[in-house]
Amino acid sequence: MNKKVMALAVAGAFVMPAAAFAQASNVQIFGTMYMEYSYGHQGTKVPAAVGGIAGGDLVNIDVLQAPGSEIGVKGEEALGGGNSVWFQCATTADIRGSGTGSGIQGLCGRNSAIGVKGSWGDAFVGNWDSPMKADIGAARIVSDTGIWGAGVMLFGNSSSFNDNGSAFAWSRRQNNSLSYTSPVFSGFQVKGMVSAPSTAIGNTTLVSGGKPRLISMSAKYTNGPLMLTAGYEQHTNFSPTAVASLAQTGGALTGGSGAGGIANTSFTGTDSAFQVGGTYQLGPVKAGLVYTNQTYDTGVQGPAGVASVGTDAKVSAFNLAGEWAIVGPHALRGGYTKANSTRGNFGQAGQFTAGQQVIIGNRVYNGGGGGTGGTIMQFQYVYNASKRTEFTAGYVRLQNDSNARYSLGGLTAPQAGANQDAVAMSIKTTF
Repeated sequence: MNKKVMALAVAGAFVMPAAAFAQASNVQIFGTMYMEYSYGHQGTKVPAAVGGIAGGDLVNIDVLQAPGSEIGVKGEEALGGGNSVWFQCATTADIRGSGTGSGIQGLCGRNSAIGVKGSWGDAFVGNWDSPMKADIGAARIVSDTGIWGAGVMLFGNSSSFNDNGSAFAWSRRQNNSLSYTSPVFSGFQVKGMVSAPSTAIGNTTLVSGGKPRLISMSAKYTNGPLMLTAGYEQHTNFSPTAVASLAQTGGALTGGSGAGGIANTSFTGTDSAFQVGGTYQLGPVKAGLVYTNQTYDTGVQGPAGVASVGTDAKVSAFNLAGEWAIVGPHALRGGYTKANSTRGNFGQAGQFTAGQQVIIGNRVYNGGGGGTGGTIMQFQYVYNASKRTEFTAGYVRLQNDSNARYSLGGLTAPQAGANQDAVAMSIKTTF
């Protein structure tokens, strides 16, 4: 008996202080582990005349991707009066073991910040999803990235960006940002963000890139089965470096640096975007709708002997998606995304050699010549093994208009007008 009492006393000596420490510090480890396998048909190669390899088809490809995988630590401490200070540091967790490559950021490279919150709202500073990105994600239902991703058509891209990096992308996790989220009043909530240019940009000379500034705001309304959201974002002095360093290669201008690139001479202009969306839950069925519209107004000087690239470009897209909880753990998820043709004088005839286009990421700008839109159709069977773990399997198909070069996430951009499709399966667990 004495031995048992002594053992309990020793155990208590270790367990009780540890429990007390955990309660006082309120620090948690959290994360998401996601792995996606797909087998995709990539379509026809880009002809050599536009920077590709002439002839034949791109090989069918096996792709492993881990978009959205992360591991982090977060904590909160009460300050009294209903206020508290909090922090979060989230880091990409690529469980493929590659350690480097696209989408791999360093420590605290994903949503990470320190802030103070109370009944008045939440104010924080750090690297965080813009309000426009954060709220529209609730209406999208289908994935933003990966083989299922609709983000390439809806937003141009989705990742973390510093200052004016990747100016043509509108689904942004913005570095060096100050944010505020209001309390919820009768179902309404508003969010705001402004970026603070890094110390590397110390003046407004051409070399420094001016003084870029992001302003983003959103509003969301929730009432029972209905959720509505709207967002607006403005990029000032976001000289599109992907455009400003375009290399003139044969029949197209494609992103990249090197000889023949367009001089980085203009950092003026204000680009803007707005988007609206919503979801409605009717019994076991949830439907969502997203509409996006982006306008670029940035002057970029053309290479020697060539006219200006142009200052006006517009693009819009929408996504309709839904999920049906059939019975028990079984569900179906699907989506339809359509990107309309780009508009405006950006890339118009006469600015470059006849037949040339401007290609930024997957989007083609041809001065409003048309044929630059596309569609993505997704279908997934979902098995919810628990509240935190799901398995999926399904099919996705991308169709390009005659001049478009969109590609599925993880696949190579094909020749203009070529289509892509893939079968895929995934596993996702959160903790």
